[in-house]
Amino acid sequence: MSSKEEKKDKQEAEERLKEARRRIDEIDDVIADLLYKRMQCARQAKAAKSLMNRKVVDERREEEVVKKWRARARRGSLSEEMLEKLAELIIKYTLKTEMEE
Repeated sequence: MSSKEEKKDKQEAEERLKEARRRIDEIDDVIADLLYKRMQCARQAKAAKSLMNRKVVDERREEEVVKKWRARARRGSLSEEMLEKLAELIIKYTLKTEMEE
C-alpha cells in the first residue's frame, strides 16, 4: 500500500470516527432529555403519593424497575449488570431529588 493510499485510509477513518462521535453526542442529548422527562414523572408520582399519604420510598417498586431494566438488557443483548447499575443510579438520584424538594 502506498503512502498516498494509507493517508486516504487514515482520512476516511478520521471521518468515520468524527461521524460516530457526532451520533454518540446526539444520543447522549436524547438520553439527557429522557432523564429530565423521567424526573418530571417522578415528581408527579411523589405528589400523588403525598395525596395518598404514602411514603416516597417504595422498595417494591424500585425492585420492579431494576428487574425491568435487566429484562431490557437481555432483549437488547446488553450487559444486565450495566443496566442494573444505571437503574439503581437513576433511582438513587430521583429519590435524592424528591427528598430535597
